[in-house]
Amino acid sequence: MRILISWDHGQVPARLFDTPSGRAVFAALPIHANASRRAGELRVSAALGLKREVGARQVVEAGTLCYWVEGASVTVSLSPGRVTRLPAPCNVLGCLETAPAALEGIRNGHLLVLSRLAEDWEEAPLSAPSSPASGRSPSGSP
Repeated sequence: MRILISWDHGQVPARLFDTPSGRAVFAALPIHANASRRAGELRVSAALGLKREVGARQVVEAGTLCYWVEGASVTVSLSPGRVTRLPAPCNVLGCLETAPAALEGIRNGHLLVLSRLAEDWEEAPLSAPSSPASGRSPSGSP
């Protein structure tokens, strides 16, 4: 399941894993919300009423998309070359298809739109990673 994160100065594609949270976020698209930047992460409010999944993780690699249940938001780790400790264990949703630096220009208050990529409708879903290191894209980059 491929999505697009868009704002007034750019866009970045990402992949969602075939998990209950990944499917719920995909079904809720498009999501329009203002960005919130905090300590190496980008958050987008998305009150979807999701529960924490068994594989929820608090430490993730840069470029990982997560759903923070307590904060009702989609969170993207932006710390290149490092791992990010999120405020609580989060459901891992997927990963960016580009380097996290592509999102560096987004500031607090920027309007973000998360939407489906049109060509995704016939594509097979991406399986969730079984370990933290496997959250990378097939090319080996986050």
